Amino acid sequence: MSKVICIVGPTASGKTGLAIELAKKIDAEVISADSMQIYKDLDVGTAKVTEEEAQGIPHHMINVCNVEDKFSVADFKSMCYDKIEEIQKRGKNVIIAGGTGLYVNAVVYNMNFTQEETDTELRKELEEIAKEKGNEYLHNMLRELDPKSAEEIHMNNVKRVIRAIEMAKNVGLKSEHMEAEKTRIANEKAPYEFVVFCIEQEREYLYSRINLRVDLMIKDGILDEAKKVYDMKLPSNNTCMQAIGYKEFFPYFEGKATLEECIETLKKETRHYAKRQMTWFNNKLDCIMLDGSKPKEELVNEIISKL
Repeated sequence: MSKVICIVGPTASGKTGLAIELAKKIDAEVISADSMQIYKDLDVGTAKVTEEEAQGIPHHMINVCNVEDKFSVADFKSMCYDKIEEIQKRGKNVIIAGGTGLYVNAVVYNMNFTQEETDTELRKELEEIAKEKGNEYLHNMLRELDPKSAEEIHMNNVKRVIRAIEMAKNVGLKSEHMEAEKTRIANEKAPYEFVVFCIEQEREYLYSRINLRVDLMIKDGILDEAKKVYDMKLPSNNTCMQAIGYKEFFPYFEGKATLEECIETLKKETRHYAKRQMTWFNNKLDCIMLDGSKPKEELVNEIISKL
């Protein structure tokens, strides 16, 4: 089997468990496509696979950099291609599993982020606009350039707003032109053949899984991880300062909210994030949909049959 299998879906939809069961069946190794699992020392809040959960299946692109390091989509794409080649040379199949849509798109469609990543002057200008004129002003700039992305990205997620403006200005990846862009990029030919499967879960069931996951994270020590991130006093545009899972506890550390309030905020923001993930996968990836209510064994057989 030369195809590279991708398993995507919203947070808490069962991607990791399905990838492991499939890997055992087809002698594969797993590459994580998660923009937070790349960071060392952030285990609970990023839901990294444990050694017990992995059941002996090697997982890659986890713990590759420090919290304070910069890590771009272009970095992920380059390292992911290298990992695919390395795994296939060992005669193993490859499964990419994760919920960071931009990472998956970059790899599957061989997207070129060079200009977007290197235009530091525009980025500095946009960061200054956010500081001087506020998040809403910056978000309105995005709305004029790319209304669809503006709908999907909250104005307080400054990093994503800036990235979307950069893409709209420099790379031309406006949402309404995404299909044409896919075709252009496909003509450049990605170095591997990808088949993408997306796990769908009934919304209320998914939300209950998210709530339960947050409760388990509290028991497993996410508060300690969040305090470590908070105490590092990283720049506000640092990925770990922006990501869901840690910043929600900062008001508790500052005495501005109770722990219970922060936990509820985290649950709410994670549910919203899951909804945005599904919007991305439905609109920007060519996926084969999987019914997440089915047993893992049945889904594994379904994937194999479609290959």
